[in-house]
Amino acid sequence: MAFPRSGTVDTQTFSGTKDFIFAHSSALQNANIGAADHLKFDTVDFSRPSVAQLTGALGGAAMSLDTSTAYVNTNGTASIGRISLRGGKMYKLECSPGYVLFSGATGLLSLQWFDMTSLTTPVALGQPTSIYAQTDAAHDGANGDLLAFYNAGGGQNDVFLLEVQITVATAVTSIGSTAKGLPTILVETY
Repeated sequence: MAFPRSGTVDTQTFSGTKDFIFAHSSALQNANIGAADHLKFDTVDFSRPSVAQLTGALGGAAMSLDTSTAYVNTNGTASIGRISLRGGKMYKLECSPGYVLFSGATGLLSLQWFDMTSLTTPVALGQPTSIYAQTDAAHDGANGDLLAFYNAGGGQNDVFLLEVQITVATAVTSIGSTAKGLPTILVETY
C-alpha cells in the first residue's frame, strides 16, 4: 500500500511537490490581437514556491511569468505574458482563453502554446484550440481550452521562453472580460 500523498520526488528541488504558476490577464486585451501576437498574462494568482525572482517576474523556482516588460512579439525577447522555464524538466501547460468578443459571424480565434526561445524559429507545442463566434454560419464549435506537455531538455541553468500565441484572428474585437471571464494559465512541473 502506498503512503498517502506519495509522489515523484523532483530531483532539482528534492521535494515531493510540484512547482506551478496559476495566472490571469487583469484586463481585456483589445490591442495586439492579430496572428503572431500573444496573450498578455500579467497577474500571478498562486505559485509554488512563492518566489519573487526578478523585478516584474513572479513564480516558482522552476518558472516565472513576466508581468511588466513592455509588450513585443519578437522571438527570444522578454515580454509581458511570456513564461520562463528552467531546463531539464517536463511541464504541463494549460490555458483557458476566457471570453472572446467578435465583430461578426465569421469570428474565429485560434491559440497554441509556442516555445519562443529561438531567435529564428518558434516551435509550436501540442495542438491548437479554436473559439468561434456563437453565430458562426458553419455551426462550428470547439472546447476553447488549450493543453500541452513540454519537455524542456537541457539542464537547470538553461532557460526556455514560452507563450500562448494567437495563430488565427478573424473578426476578433477583444480577448477577456472582467465581467465574463479573463484568460488564465496553469503551468506546472510534471
